[in-house]
Amino acid sequence: MHPLRKCVARQLWYNDFMKGASLSGQEKQESSDRLISARLIGLQGRLARPFWGVMGLWAVLCGTVASGHFVWEGRNLLILAFVLILTDLAWGSLWELATGTDWFRPLVLGWPPKRSASLKALPYTQPGSPGGRIFRWLNRWVGWWRESFWPELGPAFLGAIAAVLLTVVLTALLPGRFRLLNAILIALVGVGIVVRRRGRPWLAGTAWVQVGLGWMAGHSAFAEMDAVSLALAFTFAMAIWGSLRTAQGLPGGLWLQNGGQVIGVGLAAALSQPLAAGALGLCLLGQVAVQPVLRLGGHPVQVFRRTWPWLMAAMLISALAIS
Repeated sequence: MHPLRKCVARQLWYNDFMKGASLSGQEKQESSDRLISARLIGLQGRLARPFWGVMGLWAVLCGTVASGHFVWEGRNLLILAFVLILTDLAWGSLWELATGTDWFRPLVLGWPPKRSASLKALPYTQPGSPGGRIFRWLNRWVGWWRESFWPELGPAFLGAIAAVLLTVVLTALLPGRFRLLNAILIALVGVGIVVRRRGRPWLAGTAWVQVGLGWMAGHSAFAEMDAVSLALAFTFAMAIWGSLRTAQGLPGGLWLQNGGQVIGVGLAAALSQPLAAGALGLCLLGQVAVQPVLRLGGHPVQVFRRTWPWLMAAMLISALAIS
């Protein structure tokens, strides 16, 4: 080969090699990004929404206060730590991974697989027999798993499995009342996956998992749930659902946010707690005073962040009122 051609050939080979290396690095980066997305703690969400990062933990603490049976001693502190880990690390991660991942994408785009797996057939399995058909289907399924599902959703799948295992372990260490809460979580996750399939997030479910279930978990760890505490969990989940809708510029957010807290004020008044009702009213007024910024062209996220401290204060006041 002519020296010039040999030099050109080497250069082309080197360019192809570096291109492949860069693609490999890009694939590794994408895999790393998916792994970060499959986190056990929603760190990115907490950085993007400062008060939302602690809202689930705050709901647990308020539910604990509302139970009226928490005492500052070692055993209760250990139970509270278990509940905080369960709600934030296990439930929160399972919710984020289950509803934030398009689990149907590999099935829609990757089935049937381009290449089936080459598993060894069982002895005496005929190609046309029922066992042979099952074995052929198993080869296709394993091929699809290796080719489409695992490269795209493997980290998220492992994260979800880890969250489920952590939920099982912590539930075994907590009162039996948490089994019902786990059943509610499973139902919410199922609906969330269906809504995610339609291409939109389920903000009501997010509010219920982070705040409603968090409040109920904190209360259930130390006492049986009562109607008043359950009503407060519902009202604040409703208010935070509205706040999340407001942050995304969706209609009806302010009605839900303010309406949920009006119910809380009325509940405090019905329980003959005038001081708590007045304090809750002030917290609501503090949020209403910020809301006209939306009509003046203000960004919804700014209103979202300014109302969160008032919401957190209202939750604590309500918990103290019924404890």
